[in-house]
Amino acid sequence: MNKVIAGVVAGGLLLSIQIAPARAAESKNPYGTLAVDPAGPTEIIFTLSKGSRKTEFAYGRLLKMKSTVITINEPFIKKRQSFTVIPLSKLFTLVGITAQDMVTTTALNDYVFKDKAANFLKANAYLAIKKNGKAIGYDEGGPIRLIYSDSSSWANYLDSWNWSLASISVK
Repeated sequence: MNKVIAGVVAGGLLLSIQIAPARAAESKNPYGTLAVDPAGPTEIIFTLSKGSRKTEFAYGRLLKMKSTVITINEPFIKKRQSFTVIPLSKLFTLVGITAQDMVTTTALNDYVFKDKAANFLKANAYLAIKKNGKAIGYDEGGPIRLIYSDSSSWANYLDSWNWSLASISVK
């Protein structure tokens, strides 16, 4: 509802002004974040753990791991994108995560997704470390995120697409 303010100015003229209510700026960013400087090469950005076994990753360490490039229909922006990825199965092996374990993925914004490791493995989950050959910005769901190929059973199961991933753990 517009608010009308009226007043008489010198000379007897009636002046009225309509003021529209304030509206929050609508973000077109599906990840809900603003542009943020990327993580430094030695800054810990990701933790992987099972019980007392814990491994921390700086971005540089992830870049040194064996990776591949896949092209997918990115469901949040509805566009084909290429991602440099590490199969989640390789990461699970590092700390002994097995198919029967209940896995918790947690994002920087505290979004949590839980499911059996077997389901992540069956869905061929990937840890994305680059998008279109470049670091993934925080405002693009980075610096790392979970993604799934177009043929995955979780390609359209958006709950499992954890962006700005901070940790994967098994208690």
